[in-house]
This record gives sequence, structure tokens and C-alpha cells, in this order.
Amino acid sequence: MSPSDSVENRIATVLDSLSQKQTRLARFVLDSKYFMSFASASQAGEKTRTSAATVVRFAQTLGYQGYSELQAAIRAELPSYLTAAERIQARLSTDPPSDNTPQQVFHTDIRNIERSANNLESSKLEAAMQEILQADDILVIGSGLSAAPALYLAHSLKVMGFDCRVVINGGLSLAAELAHLSPGKLIIAIDLWRYVRSTVAAVSAAQDAGVHTIAITDSIVSPLANLADYAFEVATDGVAHSLSVTAATSLINVFVAVLSQKVPEQTMEALRRVDAAYRANDLLIME
Repeated sequence: MSPSDSVENRIATVLDSLSQKQTRLARFVLDSKYFMSFASASQAGEKTRTSAATVVRFAQTLGYQGYSELQAAIRAELPSYLTAAERIQARLSTDPPSDNTPQQVFHTDIRNIERSANNLESSKLEAAMQEILQADDILVIGSGLSAAPALYLAHSLKVMGFDCRVVINGGLSLAAELAHLSPGKLIIAIDLWRYVRSTVAAVSAAQDAGVHTIAITDSIVSPLANLADYAFEVATDGVAHSLSVTAATSLINVFVAVLSQKVPEQTMEALRRVDAAYRANDLLIME
């Protein structure tokens, strides 16, 4: 590896050879760079259910002499490192009590949104939004935990005047959609945590057919991240048994806001038509 390679590039290079524990550690490093930049090897091991020795060996696998050199590389890549790290440390020191579940949930979701906002690249966002604007039709895919944000995104695009459909169950419906892949179509896939085979296969099929793809996922080392033309990473830490889709929903809100600003006339006209349809069919209880 070249000394100039980023941490992300080094992880991507060795990803296929990592053990299960190392892969879990790799995802944590990418998701929690601010934490890793000041945490000890023991703290990092505790967070990832590994050990300090595993953390050190992982750093060496990436081509660093040791954990401190990995930390230095992470710090060098973080904008405004000192200020951000100080904010994180202050926030961690004021976590809500463990017996205050509502505050824990709100606190975790706030951190998820902050981390996702820090990961968002403006140039990638701009390019992805242009893909949506230029697409002849859009297919949104998301199953299981990802179904709710997929439905929300598809509904938002449809009421803004985009030709958009959604598939949340895979199977025959998804197969029928994939049978008609052609340039001009756009696939937006959402896949979080326990990745769904059919969603990943759909993005792979789209790439083979020359169809552009946008992914919303929870790690740059997820299966979708390496397949999609534009992959957006959202944090999904949760307090309960399930993960949180709050940050994914916030990212969708970003998509909607940016698009509505780019095509305001189309958006307003589409919203008027939708509102008129609601009224004509007496669908609203309250005006």
C-alpha cells in the first residue's frame, strides 16, 4: 500500500481477507472516526467486542506500524479535528442516564444525524441529484428494515412529479422490474444492517445493464457501497433490539429539499395536482 492511501482505501484493499472480527472493527473505524481518533486501543476493542490486541493487529494489517499511527492517519483526514473531537468528548461525558430510555433514544438519533451529516459529500450529492433529474423513470428498492425509508422516498418523489415506483418485498415484483432495465432508468437502493440478497443482486444487475444506481447504506464496506455509482452512508446506531432509520430519513429529506429547489415549478405543479386529486376523491378528513 502507498503511504498516501487513505484509511478507507486501505480498508477497501484488504477487506476480502479480513476475519469476521476485523470486518466488524473495520466498519466501526469507518463509522466512528471521531471516536477512534482519541480512544485507546482497549476502548476501541471494547466497543467492537474484540480486544486491544486485535485493534493493534488490524492497524498493522492496514500497513500502519501500530494503532497510534492509524489514529494519526484518521486525525489527518478529519476536518477541524480538534474542535470536533472536543465536541464528541463533551457529548460522551454527558450521556443521559442508562435508566432514562427516552433520552437515550433521542440522544442516539441526534448523534446518528450528526455523523451522517459529517459524512455527506456535497459533490456526490449534487451528482446524484442530477441523476434523479435526468432519469426517465425511477425504481426505489428496500426490504425489511429498509422498507420504511424506501416507501417514504418513493412517495416523496412521486408527489414531486417524478415517475417513481417502489418494490419492498423482492420476489416476483422485483424480478418483473429488473426484466425491463434499460438506460434512462435509475435505481435507488436502500439496504441497512443485515443486507438483503435481492437488493444487492438488483443493483448488480442494473450495473450490468448500464443503469445508474444510487445507494443509501450504513457503511462504505457494505455490499451496496462498492456496487452503486453513488453510495451515501448513514449512521444507524440504536438503543433497542433494532437499528435506527432516523438518519436515513433525514438524508431522504435532504434529497427532497435539494430537488425541490432545483425544479420548483415542477414541484409546485405536481403538488397542486396531488392536492386536487385528494380533494376530488374526498380523501382528507381535515383541510
